[in-house]
Amino acid sequence: MMLRALAMIAVLHGAARADVIADITPAISACDAQRNHCFGLQLHVVSGESGTVASAAWIAAQVALANKHFAASDIAFELAGVDALPETQSHVVTRADRNTLAKGKGRLGGGVVHVHVVGALDDVDVPGEVRNGVAWRLPKDTRKYVILAATALPLTLAHELGHVFGLPHSTYADSIMNKTPRTEPPVDQRSFAKAERQKIEATRKRLVRTKFLTAR
Repeated sequence: MMLRALAMIAVLHGAARADVIADITPAISACDAQRNHCFGLQLHVVSGESGTVASAAWIAAQVALANKHFAASDIAFELAGVDALPETQSHVVTRADRNTLAKGKGRLGGGVVHVHVVGALDDVDVPGEVRNGVAWRLPKDTRKYVILAATALPLTLAHELGHVFGLPHSTYADSIMNKTPRTEPPVDQRSFAKAERQKIEATRKRLVRTKFLTAR
């Protein structure tokens, strides 16, 4: 009887988690038809009894801002799929924790960008520091994957996707790749610099040619 009760709880919990995950799908718009290069985002979102670590609206806002800033490079993103990560992966502390995310079954490849949404993300290089997001590689892998913490700022996903498309951190004052604290220009006037857009477009061609990404 006890085992049956536990099994029923697991089924109900799984169904509830699936319902929460399903809420994310309609929240994210399809690619703008004016964009010639549409890429899929495969989301892996930590979910537990209380729901996902970030709301559907919050995730959709991150994607919307990424689309805004990549539009000048004729690139857009849409949802390719979404699945749940267990609560045990909510706090990424070590490099091994980080790599485990990308080693999960079915999470590599597919011609899409894999974005892992977690509750908290520690800086694996600086003990005691935390990060809002990261784009990283597995050992001996040239492809990049993204982690987005629930603490992320509105432009974090756009910034990390900039790394996926080949951009380093920047010194351009008007660039969202510049991590230096500053007041000018205002945040709403920052995007990718012209030279960065050229790099994005060159990297986009390489990613498609090498089949890391598939344009839709």
